[in-house]
Amino acid sequence: MVRLDFMKTFMEVVESGSLKKAAKNLGMSVSSVSFQINSIESFYGAKLLERGTNGVKLTDEGKIAIKNMKSILSSVEETKKLISNLRGDKITIASGMVGLNIVHAIQTLLKATYPQLEVNVALRGAHECVRGVLSGEFDFAIAGDILDEHLEFDRLNCDVLGEDHLVLITPPNHELAEKPVVTLEDITKYPIVMLDDNYGITTSTKKALMASGLKLSELDIAYTVSDFYSKINAVSSGIGIAITSFIAACKACEVGLIKMRKIEGFKSERDIYLVSSKLSLESKKMREYLDFILAKGRQLFEDFAVQVFRIILIFRLF
Repeated sequence: MVRLDFMKTFMEVVESGSLKKAAKNLGMSVSSVSFQINSIESFYGAKLLERGTNGVKLTDEGKIAIKNMKSILSSVEETKKLISNLRGDKITIASGMVGLNIVHAIQTLLKATYPQLEVNVALRGAHECVRGVLSGEFDFAIAGDILDEHLEFDRLNCDVLGEDHLVLITPPNHELAEKPVVTLEDITKYPIVMLDDNYGITTSTKKALMASGLKLSELDIAYTVSDFYSKINAVSSGIGIAITSFIAACKACEVGLIKMRKIEGFKSERDIYLVSSKLSLESKKMREYLDFILAKGRQLFEDFAVQVFRIILIFRLF
């Protein structure tokens, strides 16, 4: 059986691009790094790296093997975290922007029902939240999108928590804010503000555009920002328009920072997921917490939807 630290060395070699750089980063000799790489290749029974004067490059076999190594290492870390958690009552719920309106309420409800439980909340992009569940850093994640590469591991438990829609947001005085019907063709005529790919909103938007028959290349993506609030601010300031989560943008719309519009012909529906680890659910406590979060979270999303609908009717925001 190959050692886990040899796998970590292999991954460092791939990331740094050469044995020499990896050896320096790890504080090892090049010969030691080379020995570990040879051991890894012997274990998998294939040549995993092409070594040349310009550094190293994964072979086709290496691309498969490194996915397996990442899965093994993250599974080990996840198991260590689970075992550690069984010694005390502590969980972390990570949430993307789509869960911002309910995650703190869930935290409060958990504390009221389980006074001995320490509940921490982490706010991240959806895909970082899911990666955290895979690595054992987070116990649960609320996410509006899950990457296929994460589902490939077959270690995630994904329950539908609620429903969201992708909408167009514009500056309050933008001409599209008053247009009777906004079409997909309309949005190609204006600068677009996007979040980076760590956010479920972005990957959901790309999927929805493709499903609606519009290529991403047809949009004028003028600005890419690194967080949701910068996206709202950029749109509010008139820098561009954007496609985003209806749930996440409601508060900004309510206070008049932006206007929200439906896009005719746009397949905007998406599910919101509560993501957990199948391994962690072997624990009765974790299964109990999951069931509690699902029940309360679904109710909170339903209540939020009713509240938003009333606001829309009163202020004619949509």
